[in-house]
Amino acid sequence: MKKTIPTIVSVSRGGLSVCGAQINGLLKMPFGVEMVKDLNVVGLAELTAQIKKFVETNKISVSDLVVVLDAETYFERQLTGGTDEKMAEEVQEFVDSVPLASLSSKVFKANGKYHVVVINRRLYESVRTAFESLGFVVKAVVPELVLGVVGVGSTFDTNACRLILKKMGYVMENSFVGVTHVHTDDESWVNKNQKTATIMAVGAIMVAVLGVGLVAWQTISARQAAVARAKARQTRVVQISPSPTPTPATVVLTMRVVNATGVAGEAQKVRDDLVRLGFANIETATGAKTDKTLTVFSPRVSQADRQKVLAVVGGTSRENTQSQFDVLITLGQVTP
Repeated sequence: MKKTIPTIVSVSRGGLSVCGAQINGLLKMPFGVEMVKDLNVVGLAELTAQIKKFVETNKISVSDLVVVLDAETYFERQLTGGTDEKMAEEVQEFVDSVPLASLSSKVFKANGKYHVVVINRRLYESVRTAFESLGFVVKAVVPELVLGVVGVGSTFDTNACRLILKKMGYVMENSFVGVTHVHTDDESWVNKNQKTATIMAVGAIMVAVLGVGLVAWQTISARQAAVARAKARQTRVVQISPSPTPTPATVVLTMRVVNATGVAGEAQKVRDDLVRLGFANIETATGAKTDKTLTVFSPRVSQADRQKVLAVVGGTSRENTQSQFDVLITLGQVTP
């Protein structure tokens, strides 16, 4: 099967820039004032129609997409706290200060420093959905911040495209995991916008933990809550043999907690417990009801981190090398 070379789409405050192996030069599509204003999508139908016309007029072949977010389109802060507690407070304060109704956040490591990046989920999902309706598939979404490591400067041009395509492994590793794909258990803002004016606010708390092993500052109340929740589900913890795969710091692990209990708020409770244990980049969602709790780990997750997760959620677990998240937790129905 012939390997597909991705098309690169840069999203800036003023519009889109597109380039790729099958495109001659750099194509540009400005945002009209009736489409996007101050990074807010004010005309979804108009934006979708304009992207369709842009693709057809320039005869851009359907392919995988890599979306690059210009520095003007997201909020970023370097973390300077000297302790885990201070860094957690710093991140929470920053996320709370971002003036977006619908956002996603993730921490990235660039040049030896940790940075938290918050993106406008509405703008990204609107662009993504428009391209995917034409047959394109978004494979990665990366902020400009992390591309300096591979030599990409502040100006997006054909040379930037060439460098990105040469470093696709790095690009995929530094993607906004969890917001680059459509999930059946998490309706997107675009679909909600077409049905109702309801706005979903996605918040993320990040705690920096550079070591593995049990967290020394775990509180007695957190342990008691975790044990009670595990007993309530009447499940057992499965010990998993350590993986030989090099394990990253806890701060870069990506997690998703799916509430399939039928009881509102369970995913948020688990997320809060995991945050107390030092985990970060945790998303929550709602899924079809099930009676069993299952945790899926990627090989990147250390044995110590697996034990901490399972102490909170209980249930059974397994490993999946193809998992989109480092830790994917599906919470089953709580048995009284």
